[in-house]
Amino acid sequence: MLARFSVASSLATLALALVMSGAACSSSGTTSSTSTGSGGGSSGTGGPVTGPADKHCGAKVQPVSAAACHPTDGAGGGGTSTSTSTGAGGAVSEYGDTLSNAEADDDDCKYHLSWTATSIGENSDVTFTAVITTKSDGKPVPMGDVDIEAYLNDTHPAPNSDAKTTESPTGTYAVGPIRFDAAGKWTVRFHIHEDCSDLTEDSPHGHVAFFVNVP
Repeated sequence: MLARFSVASSLATLALALVMSGAACSSSGTTSSTSTGSGGGSSGTGGPVTGPADKHCGAKVQPVSAAACHPTDGAGGGGTSTSTSTGAGGAVSEYGDTLSNAEADDDDCKYHLSWTATSIGENSDVTFTAVITTKSDGKPVPMGDVDIEAYLNDTHPAPNSDAKTTESPTGTYAVGPIRFDAAGKWTVRFHIHEDCSDLTEDSPHGHVAFFVNVP
């Protein structure tokens, strides 16, 4: 009788363990499939962080001059660029604020830029496509020498991924691969005419940054 009771008890214990194990697996799977990443995006659906439309330029339009790209001594005369913002700790940045959404005017109101990207996720190669026009006439910006810098915070830039830029058609630039090596709300800054000096207000050099969610 004692032996039969011990076997029955063992079977009952094993059955209970199997039920509890199945319940734990079911709960874990549900949590994983509905997790939410930083910046409001859900797991596997990275992209621009949405927010109010940018209006920092208002009616301001800053024309550019090709001669101001590489000014000689005493040339230019446009004054220094005045796009500044206050960063963490009160430090003054040469750039404007980082913006929400996927289109805006650049910091100095020279250009308008809209962007799309291939699937954005942690540790995957991403290609950004930017369409850039001049605010003065709405025409595509040709031969823009467009580059991207990306960083999670002041001490965590994106790793070097040997990104390249191609232009096709005029004013449309594909930049990549960009690799995000951690999840979070990143800053992605587009530099336009990166080869030009940024010493004068009418220099073709421009820049605009966006928040990007990486799940």
